[in-house]
Amino acid sequence: MEKNMKFLVVRYGTVGDTVFLSVALRELRKAYPNAQIDALVDVVAMNVLRNCPYVDNFIKIEGKYKNILSYMKCFKQYNTVYFFKSDSFFSKVAYLSGVKNRIGFGRTEYDVSKNHFLTMEIPSGENRHVVDCFCDMLMQSGVPVNNSDTELWTQKDDDILIKDFLSSFKGKNVLIQAYSRIRKKDWLDNYWVKVIEYLINEKNANVFLCGGEKDSAAYDNLLTKLGGCKVLPVNISGKFSLSQTMSLIKYADMLIGVDSGLMHIAAAFQKSSILINGNTSLKRWKPRNENCVVLTKHFPCSPCCVIRNANNSCEHKTPECMKALTPDAVINEINF
Repeated sequence: MEKNMKFLVVRYGTVGDTVFLSVALRELRKAYPNAQIDALVDVVAMNVLRNCPYVDNFIKIEGKYKNILSYMKCFKQYNTVYFFKSDSFFSKVAYLSGVKNRIGFGRTEYDVSKNHFLTMEIPSGENRHVVDCFCDMLMQSGVPVNNSDTELWTQKDDDILIKDFLSSFKGKNVLIQAYSRIRKKDWLDNYWVKVIEYLINEKNANVFLCGGEKDSAAYDNLLTKLGGCKVLPVNISGKFSLSQTMSLIKYADMLIGVDSGLMHIAAAFQKSSILINGNTSLKRWKPRNENCVVLTKHFPCSPCCVIRNANNSCEHKTPECMKALTPDAVINEINF
């Protein structure tokens, strides 16, 4: 019976939520070790999950409406589709394709709409962690969940590349992610200057500035402010692929940064990390990592990203919740 079971998991979007998906994939595989489990993903999710041992096949999302017939042909293969990303288009495709079990997130306290194409709606409140919501979906569909820890998997070639890169540096290797795609999450540059100077001058650490290619110019500007460092940090933003960056985090000693996908990658590897958190809901997106120190200040408007667009929600150019987190608060948590 189990051999005839075919599951499709739908997930695309951010790195962090894709890391959270590792829990659901593992627990589903444990419950159905002989079933076929495939994943419908975009480029981001593909890069995060490409070495996942719990997925048999990855199906890449390439457009939507113009490829609806191809998607319908694909969906017809499966007994059950789990929507770990709310999506009216793909849930409609599953319905039109005759998939027996169509399971996904229903209404939230901020979304009163109902998805009529699902056979089972799972509540997804903003006060529940995303991982717990994913686990709820499995458990309410009859799949037991025994472990809610996230995990990740790296490629051997990436590990070799990163080990070789780090071999020329002596001492502790600390990664900094100073910038997010949502700029209201960012800390102050002059605060970063103090932390980086402390790491280099007092702790003799090697500091690497991490991020995408779009962050490179911001880091170049930050480097001009670091006149007090005996050596400068290494700006590696955009220099490594996402899968290589996963290996970099795996072999580094610490990550310090704002709320980002890299913080959740560090959590999956249980790496020592310090999260400087402003407008993000910790109830929903806190890294699942006992080795992560979370620094945050609660304001009456916190967390503003839950109730409205984070980039436009704060009247201040630099949010007061980020100003209130001083460099000393971070420095006091650096314990090597």
